[in-house]
This record gives sequence, structure tokens and C-alpha cells, in this order.
Amino acid sequence: MRQILLATTNPGKVMTFKKILAKLGYEGVSFADLGLNLEEPDETKLTADEIAAEKALGYAKQYKDLPVLARDDTNDLIGVAEEDDPKNHNKAFVVARKGKYTDELGAETFAEVAHKYGGEVACRFNWGYGLAWHDGDEIKVVNTLVSTNPEDIKVVDKISPKRVPGFCFSPVMQVNINGVWKYDSELDDEDSWIAYWNLQAEGIKKLLDQLPEF
Repeated sequence: MRQILLATTNPGKVMTFKKILAKLGYEGVSFADLGLNLEEPDETKLTADEIAAEKALGYAKQYKDLPVLARDDTNDLIGVAEEDDPKNHNKAFVVARKGKYTDELGAETFAEVAHKYGGEVACRFNWGYGLAWHDGDEIKVVNTLVSTNPEDIKVVDKISPKRVPGFCFSPVMQVNINGVWKYDSELDDEDSWIAYWNLQAEGIKKLLDQLPEF
């Protein structure tokens, strides 16, 4: 099974990456799996897919033995005023309101935004993926963007007691699973495939299909 280096140290992202790649016939390996200590690239681009490509390229410059897959997430809160829009900079948005960032403070912040708008706000999640690999003396980079339907996701003002480390939205975000609204933090794998993973797998496959043969 061909290996893909996962360009993240977020344990939640590593878990998701590995499950999706396994379904696509690849083995995802993390920095920890290989004992790597790579320098995190700077983020200078604006969109999720461009940032993901930038990350993949930055890590590929440091490690050439495997293709590198990176992800960047952004979200759009639908129908909120400008001062309540994180503008794809969630951590900075939380820090501006709370003085520092933690997952708990992030959940609290976005629950407060939802409360301001009657208890819930429609939300669109965007996942940008970038894939980089060495081709002789060159590094090739491709990227793609996948997005959810805002009718199927909302941020609410009631916080679930369950958490997903590294994802502050998880306990305040609900997803429509076959007509039933469930907290992201309470989804099992079957629900997650319906909500996100199949969609993400389609985007990732488009990139992996561009890799050269062994």
C-alpha cells in the first residue's frame, strides 16, 4: 500500500486523514509515525486550497521520500454581521474576544455568536487540500477545494459536553444526518462518512489520481 505523509500534527486531522486514505487504498503516515521534526511553513495565501498547497510544498521541500498531503479548513457563518464574521481566522477571532485561544474558549465564543442570532447560524465548511511530490529535480503541487451545503450544518448556542481535540467548533456545530441534527462531537464513523468524509474523499482522490505510478 502506497504511503502518503500527512502534513499536520493535529491528532483529529491525522485520524481523519488515515481513515479516508485507507478507503482510497493508501496508508497515511504522520510525522510522529516517522519520527520527523519538520518546520511548519508560513501561511501567506488567502483561500483554503491555496494555503493547503503552500503547506504541502513547504513540507515537501523538507522531506522528499513520500508525497505530502496537507489540509486547511475555513468556514463561512451565513448571515452574520461583519463584526461576528471570523473571516477564516477563527483563532484570531477568539483571541480578540477572549484574550487567548483554547478549544473551550473557541466553543464558547461561537456559541455566543449563535445566541446573538436566535440560537443558531447556518455554516458552510470548506476543506482545501494540497498534494506535493518530487518529480526528478522538481516538486509538483496540486490542490482542490470541497465545501459543504450550508443547509446541512449550523452553529448553535448550546455546547455539547463532548469535545474533539483541536476542533473548537465540534461541540457547538450540528450536522443534518438523514434528517436528524447531531453534534459534530457526537458523530460516529458512519455519521462522519455521511456528513464529511465521503465529500473529502472525492476531493483527495482527484489529487491522488495525479500522482505518477510507482
